[in-house]
Amino acid sequence: ITGRMANEPLGQIHFVLTFIGMNLTFMPMHQLGLMGMNRRIALYDPRFTTLNQLATVGAYILAVSTFPFLINVIWSWMKGSKATDNPWKALTLEWQTSSPPAIENFEVLPVLTTGPYDYGVDHGSENGLAIPSASSPVLTGSSPSP
Repeated sequence: ITGRMANEPLGQIHFVLTFIGMNLTFMPMHQLGLMGMNRRIALYDPRFTTLNQLATVGAYILAVSTFPFLINVIWSWMKGSKATDNPWKALTLEWQTSSPPAIENFEVLPVLTTGPYDYGVDHGSENGLAIPSASSPVLTGSSPSP
């Protein structure tokens, strides 16, 4: 979004708080539904109080978990290091363009030489993508052979 790298520790804090908040909110709600609690009524049976309170605590944690995310977005926008074209060294095609991508992305269709999930496979200097020059267009499977 910003063209800059996000703060990793803030991202991890956001993930952990969101994970805990989501599970504390929706697992008790699921259990309450299995126990027969009706929705949208004025008064609930007292036997549902503990799980309802647990779901409420989870919802508050979930709300608080948005703050590290917002801080991270603002921090990365203001002070984050500039993101490289492919910061995670991904092998899939969408990461092989510049960031932000140019119009039409590639002059000619690139040739993929490795699978998208060849992580850990040593390809030497090859990154799994060969971009031919415009003078030697790539033939696709539907094109006739020369």
